[in-house]
Amino acid sequence: MEFLIEYTDIIEQKELLYDIEEWSFNTEPRVQEINFDISINKLNLTAINDDNRIVQVSGFCGLDKKMKSEFNVPYRQKGMLKILDDLPSGLGSYQVGEIDFPVFLNMKTGWVCIGNPKKKGKAVEFIKDCVAVIGHNREFISLWLKPQTLPEI
Repeated sequence: MEFLIEYTDIIEQKELLYDIEEWSFNTEPRVQEINFDISINKLNLTAINDDNRIVQVSGFCGLDKKMKSEFNVPYRQKGMLKILDDLPSGLGSYQVGEIDFPVFLNMKTGWVCIGNPKKKGKAVEFIKDCVAVIGHNREFISLWLKPQTLPEI
């Protein structure tokens, strides 16, 4: 699956929330009309419009003390994250990668990383406190999320 970053001064102004009881992320306000979802582990990135722009993050992501790390979110610029693949709309969810990506949690900064926190690429903040790192071959490297609150671990 190929991703495209378009840097702009405009990003989705949503709140990233973590529901401690359900162990899940969600962005508010929610988008109702979608083209399709891209799945990273059990998280969904929702694409809309003809340009397949990602506008929402939601889904399960259990966090525990084994995930604690000191990794820091990379330098990023504001912009849009898009899916380049021509995927049919309305058919549900498409998986990124064939395996579950590791999850890392920095309790000091509040950032959660899903993917490879060490690998470099281009980083874009596409929703407030949601950052994607995309490689030189347009491949997914990592997703960084900083919800308003995290569970006490």
